[in-house]
Amino acid sequence: MAAFFSLAGEASLWRGLSFLRRQTISNDEIKVSDRFPTHAKDPAFGPTIWVTRTSPDNENTASALRRLGFDALAVPVLRVEGLPAIALDEQPDAIVFTSVNGVRHHSICPALLDIPVFAVGDRTAESAAHAGYTHVASAAGDVLDLERLIVQSLPRGSRLLHFSAHRSAGDLTGNLRRKGYLATRKPVYETRDVAGAKLLASLPAPHEINGILIHSPRAGHVVKRCLERTSRPFRGIVYCISDAAAAPFEGKHGMDIRVAARPDEASMLALIANP
Repeated sequence: MAAFFSLAGEASLWRGLSFLRRQTISNDEIKVSDRFPTHAKDPAFGPTIWVTRTSPDNENTASALRRLGFDALAVPVLRVEGLPAIALDEQPDAIVFTSVNGVRHHSICPALLDIPVFAVGDRTAESAAHAGYTHVASAAGDVLDLERLIVQSLPRGSRLLHFSAHRSAGDLTGNLRRKGYLATRKPVYETRDVAGAKLLASLPAPHEINGILIHSPRAGHVVKRCLERTSRPFRGIVYCISDAAAAPFEGKHGMDIRVAARPDEASMLALIANP
């Protein structure tokens, strides 16, 4: 069942935590070093968890982990860059978002704020509502759930505008076209890998890290390559938001791979808090 969001919040099913902010390592602050830095762990916290997601969302996750008693290292493995705005050819019947970054980096057109918006998950839906959209539905799941929600909600022939990454995971737009929708994808941001040398210079030795959070397949590949460059193996737990995010670690001995029950932040935190 879809969850509907508004700024008033009457029908919001947002299940996020009220996050405390703490200072984290941003993309531009990562320095290159030829050795692992010493990790000054706060004795008040428990196991050390590496939060790999992009800034500024890594700050929220790190703060939530600290509230749960963990020592969080917010070191992103990807960085997000906005793309130049693209003029719309014609007004769509609905807008589609598959990430919060799609909401953040698209150019808001006031004339479109009242048309239906379909979001992949609750957090993306809440972000769209805060951006000013008044009719936002969340698939509360993954891209396949989003596709099903759109098909159930709109007639074939509807014009759909998908604000996406330059390199989009999956083929949501193509799948919708094959089902009779006039779907168009507009890339509004691109994601770039952070160099492995920079990551290693910002982290303690792998054996000092107890767990790693992976929020996307691409982040998983970057982390895998980073760990392969170290002489000291990582033997902890890899917490993945989905099976696709866990795929890069298949066959990696010594790692405990765990996948969240649902592809959202709340399920990721529950996976860590309730081993």
